[in-house]
Amino acid sequence: MKKVSMLVAFALLSLAIVAAAGQGEKPEKMISGSIARLDTATRTLTVADAKGVQWTILWNDSTRVLGGELKAGQPVQLGYVESDSKNWATWIRVGETKQ
Repeated sequence: MKKVSMLVAFALLSLAIVAAAGQGEKPEKMISGSIARLDTATRTLTVADAKGVQWTILWNDSTRVLGGELKAGQPVQLGYVESDSKNWATWIRVGETKQ
């Protein structure tokens, strides 16, 4: 009986750890617009969407940049996640999308 109780306790603990780990993942969101401001020193860009809303996005070494060089005025689409009250790009595609 003691072994069964220990196994049940271990199984419940394992399930709790797996559930807690899954809650930490943030869903990726997407934005499209044009680069309003670009600061390569701080790896920050501001994207203005079609409604004029501006989004501040940061990037790092793991961010994939596709389609060309980041420049102010360029159209972009990007995926980002929110972390520590900041928006971190996971990928950035420079240029117009093909319809």
